[in-house]
Amino acid sequence: MKTANTSPLPRSISSLFPSRIAGTLAEVVFLLFLGMLAMVIHAKLRIPMQLPGRQGVMFLTLIILGRGVSQFPFAGSIACAGSAIILATSWLGFREPLAPVIYIMIGFLLDILFLNFKRIMPFMMATLLSCAIAWMFVPLIKLGISFMTGLPFTSFRFGIIWPVATHLFFGFAGGLLGASLLKLSAHFLKKS
Repeated sequence: MKTANTSPLPRSISSLFPSRIAGTLAEVVFLLFLGMLAMVIHAKLRIPMQLPGRQGVMFLTLIILGRGVSQFPFAGSIACAGSAIILATSWLGFREPLAPVIYIMIGFLLDILFLNFKRIMPFMMATLLSCAIAWMFVPLIKLGISFMTGLPFTSFRFGIIWPVATHLFFGFAGGLLGASLLKLSAHFLKKS
């Protein structure tokens, strides 16, 4: 049985620096920046479409690209911590006070799922499933927060099935786009 290459791209961020400490620091900063960029794009592309979770396509694409150029097994968590930093400042107009916690949980869940799935399935399938399932947890986490705190979330105005289904779909799409871009860039790097 042929297995897909699940290692990062041949040149990870930290390999570009002569010092191991400088390389590690640069990689962490890069991942945090990528998560911040994903959140800024999310804020700038907020168009009311009644499709909860649609931002997951661009968000997860960037997070998966970060995972692909990183040597860290928890690269998704680091990138999502960057998103949480932006959300905690609230200068982009996000009004959900617990959003930083949600994004940190999503990053951790994404990494745990991917690390376990990649043991039993090819890279592409492991990425698609981990993105779809992790992103689907956004409304489920919000529902749990709503039950515990009484905070209302507008994404539930059509019930719970619709946001869970749309998050699952957009998570899958974000994983597909991110994994496809990684495979394409690995293909071109191998040729050069």
